[in-house]
Amino acid sequence: MKHSYIIKIILALLLSVFTINQEVLKAELNSENKSDNNNNLTLKKATFAYQNFDFSIAAVYYEDFMKNHSNISNEVLSKLADCYWQMRAYRDALRVYNLLYRTENQEVSMQDKIRISELYARIGQYTSASNWLNGVAGYSLKAKIYNEKESLDAMKKDSLNWKLGFLNINTSYREFSPFVANSTLFFSSNKQLTTRTKAFGWDGDNFVRLWQIPLKDVYNIPQNRGKETIIVDKVKYKKSNNLAGIYECSDTKPMKSAFGLLINDQYLNGASNSIGNIVRGFEKISGNTGTVSIDKNNHFYFSANYGKADNHGNVRICLMEGVYSQSGVTSVHKLPFGDAKSYNVMHPAINKEGTFIVCSSNKTNGLGAYDLYYSKRSDIHQPWDSLKAFGANINTIGNEVFPGISTNGYLYFSSDGRPGLGGLDIFRITLSDALAGQGTPEHLSYPINSSSDDFGWSQSDSLGIKGFITSDRLNDNDNIYSFSDESALRFPRRSFIEGYVIEKQSGLPISGATIFMYNVKENSVYVAKSDNYGKYHIPVLNTTEIVIKAVHNKYLNDCLSSQITYEPQPTDTIQHAPRALLLDKFKVGFVWNLNNIHYYFDKWNIRQDAMPILDSLVKILNEQPINVELASHTDSRGSSEYNILLSKRRAESTVAYLIQHGIDPKRITSKYFGKSKLLNRCNDNVPCTEAEHEANRRTEVKVTGYTTPINIHENIELEQFRDGDKIDKKILPADFFMECIK
Repeated sequence: MKHSYIIKIILALLLSVFTINQEVLKAELNSENKSDNNNNLTLKKATFAYQNFDFSIAAVYYEDFMKNHSNISNEVLSKLADCYWQMRAYRDALRVYNLLYRTENQEVSMQDKIRISELYARIGQYTSASNWLNGVAGYSLKAKIYNEKESLDAMKKDSLNWKLGFLNINTSYREFSPFVANSTLFFSSNKQLTTRTKAFGWDGDNFVRLWQIPLKDVYNIPQNRGKETIIVDKVKYKKSNNLAGIYECSDTKPMKSAFGLLINDQYLNGASNSIGNIVRGFEKISGNTGTVSIDKNNHFYFSANYGKADNHGNVRICLMEGVYSQSGVTSVHKLPFGDAKSYNVMHPAINKEGTFIVCSSNKTNGLGAYDLYYSKRSDIHQPWDSLKAFGANINTIGNEVFPGISTNGYLYFSSDGRPGLGGLDIFRITLSDALAGQGTPEHLSYPINSSSDDFGWSQSDSLGIKGFITSDRLNDNDNIYSFSDESALRFPRRSFIEGYVIEKQSGLPISGATIFMYNVKENSVYVAKSDNYGKYHIPVLNTTEIVIKAVHNKYLNDCLSSQITYEPQPTDTIQHAPRALLLDKFKVGFVWNLNNIHYYFDKWNIRQDAMPILDSLVKILNEQPINVELASHTDSRGSSEYNILLSKRRAESTVAYLIQHGIDPKRITSKYFGKSKLLNRCNDNVPCTEAEHEANRRTEVKVTGYTTPINIHENIELEQFRDGDKIDKKILPADFFMECIK
């Protein structure tokens, strides 16, 4: 499943360099077979270009073919949509996909569902994005979040904390993957060099190279609020032997900023191509070089193409290492990761000591298309261990790419498999949690993330809370932005305690729980709400004993007590709660249906296939201190009086089964409703299938009480408390925290 960042990787980030002879291709595309109809020849040219991954050329011919035909096959539309997706011409891709899938009953591939969902998310139509993801394995949570306004708003809750700036180094080409070291900003770009050698075919871009510029020469471009410019939505293609005439990135186009403001002229007219210098030392490497990371010893790690193509003309990506100096990179050699014949390894992120590396790869048996991997070594003179994949708390069924390691112990990366605002979003997690396979990555708020692709986080000790990211939010073109955390200018550095609220039985996160933290030293209570990942964080500004309690209307409470130490730091610090708060779902009033406890028509004895389900209920009652009510229901066939009697006998047979298996009869009550509470349309005289009738013949279980006293504080109205509140302890019941104190 390829998403928009795959194109950055395949095209701009080194994924494919095709070795087809350009002159042969031009001759083939422009040859005229006089015996063929012109339209058929156009389609043949389009097909030939598409099969050779020359998407920019194929798109021209497919569009030309469509102009002269009213009935276009799904195959042509599918290939044209794929061309635009691969070229990152997203508006055109959505236009063609809408032509391809005109009716709801058409069969749609999982890949196209994911693509179309992302295309709608990129333009802010999240309801449509959610609808297209429905039923796609591994994307249920993302579809759910797209459909929840509160969840989307929460991703923007810190908008005022962040300030973004558009850099003077950006051009009409692609600038991406910034990295700060030695008071220098390194970045990748496919801007034009003296030689106009192109990564031929895919979309006509130049090869990617590594560039550098002193940090003192990097600044934000002022924005002219009094002017606006017109977005060029489409490239005017033309048939020509001059291939540069049909490439999107060949000509400089007017660009509109993400804020609807005109970027200054040096960006629009391409004059900024001269800003920065190319990093020397890669002259013997054919293809692309990019995405750099540097350790404290100036060892220079980067992605590059292997030297030879495989049987399909595909040149894969490996990781390389060299030694950096102002004159260039020397001693370049390949790292022992990757396979030139089967998969790519790219996007290195190295720690300062040069002993720990994180990268992205599409190795087989991963969770998604691209996953994050890591390797260790004891010191820089020792060999690397084999690559190991991060766990499911990091990798998803989607793509995890562009990792970065910060000096304060965080792993930053981008993902399109996690709930976000659209495209690739930037996440972070402590490196210790990432390696331990625990915790959930934090989604960085807008405007760091947007509905477009956002990736390539880089910050430095010298920059403090400032740094750089990449985004294609401006006309789908990769640019580098500066960022700063403005909250640091308004507030002192804070310490937080973080933890998770999860369901005790399933281990799944619980969102919307209200967490109360009693600070004993202050004698005050802080309030937090768990997010979609079950995560909460609460400020702690002194060394004290704390008591934390999680409450939810649908669950039993849980709490813990702990000692926490506060030491002022130059940056925000995080301390982790001793354990997760485990909420028990077996609360009074909780009802669940015993799946597959069905009965034969007109019978009440327990069927053989129902016994394992009842055995599981026996296990629950043995493990949980709950009393239950068993409710029996029938289908609609027969009189009401008859069905009441029948459901009574069924309830009695279920109770008898539980008692026979050791459950105290005092813990069980039964009710019988006959046909008064049908689940479907199958009322009297309504023709239904046997399966529909069987769905109504069921047994439901309801929690009615407990075998031991449980303090649940049913009288608290949780809606009155908001995330971030600080309240007087007297507002809560006097014994609210009593059960939590050791």
